[in-house]
Amino acid sequence: MGALRLTLRAELRRRWRPMLGLALLLGVIGGVVLTAAAGAERTDTAYPRLLRWANAAQADVIVNQAPVPAFFAALRHLPEVAAVSTEGLFNFTLPVRHGPPVTPVETFSSPDDSMGRTGDRLKMLDGQLPDPARPDAAVVDQDLAAREHLRPGGTLHLLMIPNTKGGIPDLRRARAMSFRVTGIAVFDSQIVPATTANAEPTVLLSPGFYRSAAARDSTYGSQAGVRLRPGVSVASFAHAAAALAGRYPATGGVVVVSLQDEAAATQRAIRPQAVALAVFAVLVALTALAVIGQLLSRQLSLDSAEYPVLSALGMSRATLAALSLARLAVVTVAGAVLAVVIAVAASPLMPIGPVSSNDVQISTSFC
Repeated sequence: MGALRLTLRAELRRRWRPMLGLALLLGVIGGVVLTAAAGAERTDTAYPRLLRWANAAQADVIVNQAPVPAFFAALRHLPEVAAVSTEGLFNFTLPVRHGPPVTPVETFSSPDDSMGRTGDRLKMLDGQLPDPARPDAAVVDQDLAAREHLRPGGTLHLLMIPNTKGGIPDLRRARAMSFRVTGIAVFDSQIVPATTANAEPTVLLSPGFYRSAAARDSTYGSQAGVRLRPGVSVASFAHAAAALAGRYPATGGVVVVSLQDEAAATQRAIRPQAVALAVFAVLVALTALAVIGQLLSRQLSLDSAEYPVLSALGMSRATLAALSLARLAVVTVAGAVLAVVIAVAASPLMPIGPVSSNDVQISTSFC
């Protein structure tokens, strides 16, 4: 028995390096597979999770004539409605040194401060939402911030375009305005812009601006973004909103625009990256099975060459089989633990594609 123990110890000392090598190889490949597989799932579901987190609107209710606060307040109490964020829309462009302004800016302000806070919540990358009392405070999207070299505390220069009496923007009366940037944010409509308006530079002004004279001069309409309760269709909500607007003649009626097609288009643009990650994970897993399987089979064959010696020293066939399985178990368990560690360490790299373009904060916040 003493000779058997000495022989086993010698074998373990001689075999630990190959076992460690196999465990490391298995762990690294397994980590790549787990990272890619988890990344595929996270990439495919990142945008829907962002919309749920943001309480994003599924329909816009556009008022045909003057905004009626009582109508928007009543809209919140419809049984089909889960959340409402109101906003006024304004004519602004980026200034240019020579010639007329040519770059429109999607500029809006929420009179009740709901936009960006309770509905269509903004993911702040830097800074904070504007002070509701300050008419000169603004939050900008990250592309505009990069284009104009803006940071929180910086100054955003825009051209305000007043309207004529007929409601047409009058470029001849454009005047420069300055806003203090309080934050840089991700707008959920810009992950993959589905319309020309969504691709434009975007600015959220404070509720204080909504009450200013400049807002009255430059507004071209108002609307409410509505998130519906589960199971409610846009068509049924549109019917309820139209009936409600009939009780408020000053609105001039309303137009309900579904945003579901835009969300679906964005999701379709994201899905190829998720599919690519899933395919990559499957290919690496199949390759790993072939390579690791051959290496483990070779290791078992090398181990079996020592069985006659160990058997002569008194070890039974069952004990020899258990020894081989124990070696495999050590390799696979160690490799699995290492794979999980690698996958966890690499998780901040996921998701990929458009949903990862908003810094690591987006990647980690909606997973």
